[in-house]
Amino acid sequence: MSNLKYWSNRLLAVALFFLTLSSALANTVLINEDIVGKLAIQKISLLGRELRDKTGVNLYLMAVEDLDGKTMDQFIKENKFEIQNPYAILFLAKNDHQVNIITSDNVDSMFDKDKTLSPYPWSGTILPLLAIKKDNADKYTAAMLNGYADIAEQIANYHHVTLEQAIGNANKSTIGIIRLIFYGIIAYVGLKLIYRRIKSRGSKA
Repeated sequence: MSNLKYWSNRLLAVALFFLTLSSALANTVLINEDIVGKLAIQKISLLGRELRDKTGVNLYLMAVEDLDGKTMDQFIKENKFEIQNPYAILFLAKNDHQVNIITSDNVDSMFDKDKTLSPYPWSGTILPLLAIKKDNADKYTAAMLNGYADIAEQIANYHHVTLEQAIGNANKSTIGIIRLIFYGIIAYVGLKLIYRRIKSRGSKA
């Protein structure tokens, strides 16, 4: 009898855990068409729930294959997603090659949208990852997790709170590697041009 009670309690605890996780997922990830990996979705869900609990800001994720000729705003309105104010939505349309952050009026001042969406490795946290390899599906997972975490941490800093689910160190390491690759490519191209010019002058002499 005691064993039955033990396993009943364990099953109840597991059920409650997945119910809580499903609730967080439903409230944070509005749509994901198998673009962002499951582990990243779980992390995003937990991070979004903590951000909402501590700041009152709802940070959503949307990742779709394509918009079917619609704008992002049209897509959101036509699908009637449950969005609560105040909010920010990180939106990726994969085949349309579009990424944007849509916000309610009182949230756009809580983080630097232009910096987050910058294509340059020294500032942007999304587009530099998407530009790594065209045939690498994992880049979408990395870019969305990285961008979502960046937005969440900026909003948290604005409200002077700390997020236990934050991935700041991993964020910086990933971007640091991209920066290293970026500057390495620039240095390689620069040295190659210099070498060609020197060689060209030498042949003319």
